Amino acid sequence: MSVERTRDPEHPHVAHVRLDFGDLNLFTAEAAADFRRTVESTPEEVSVLTVAAEGHDSSGEGVSGLTAGLDLERAKGLAPHEGHDLLEAFYDAIEAVRAVDAVTVCGCGDYALGVGFELALACEFRVATEDAALGLPEIDVGLPTVIHGGLLFRLVGQGIANELIYTGETLSGTRAAELGLVTHAVEPDGYASAFDDLVGTLTAKSPFVLRLQKRVVRRLRSNGLESGMRASVGDAARAFGSHDQREAMAAFLEDRDPEFEGR
Repeated sequence: MSVERTRDPEHPHVAHVRLDFGDLNLFTAEAAADFRRTVESTPEEVSVLTVAAEGHDSSGEGVSGLTAGLDLERAKGLAPHEGHDLLEAFYDAIEAVRAVDAVTVCGCGDYALGVGFELALACEFRVATEDAALGLPEIDVGLPTVIHGGLLFRLVGQGIANELIYTGETLSGTRAAELGLVTHAVEPDGYASAFDDLVGTLTAKSPFVLRLQKRVVRRLRSNGLESGMRASVGDAARAFGSHDQREAMAAFLEDRDPEFEGR
């Protein structure tokens, strides 16, 4: 059982977190804590952080899923206080994703269920296969959907959120994309390239400005629209005078590709 973070040698501002918890990547409190520590220790210069299963995009081997959610065998006998500790561990793990300054891209692959779907919802971008199974089936295993399942209400509105939460229905990747819950839903053969293309698009931006943009979006999301807009002025102003801001504007005016340094 492990969570590994690696750096892209060609793109020093990109890092990858890969889950390897065994069959179906089932989450336990220990796995969640390992994941949280890995995300929280992301170097501050990283502007794009991807989250996926180990080998999720391996060509010729099919597309693996992110995680099937909670390890029911471990959870079925928990007492209320133990269940509380488990859910706290899940909450802290996913909040680490929301708090990191890097833009996050989640590879859902063929499935992201339960806490795995909540983890995906906490990321800025989600890529899945067309026939992926995505959803919050907790109600079918005797638990209410809690914590980051609540993000559904912002993303798709109360009606669809109610349907997913109360029925435990899973969505295909295609249907999730239609609802805006998935950024790209693609055929399995195109999954790896779709994922890499999205990361490549982000990597082409200024790492410094991407991190600033993430902070602005977080303020707008967490502080309320009015106060968030006001606070974002200070965040955005930090871009002025930076190398990347001057380089981006010069490159645009000179009709050339910019050369960013992440500062």
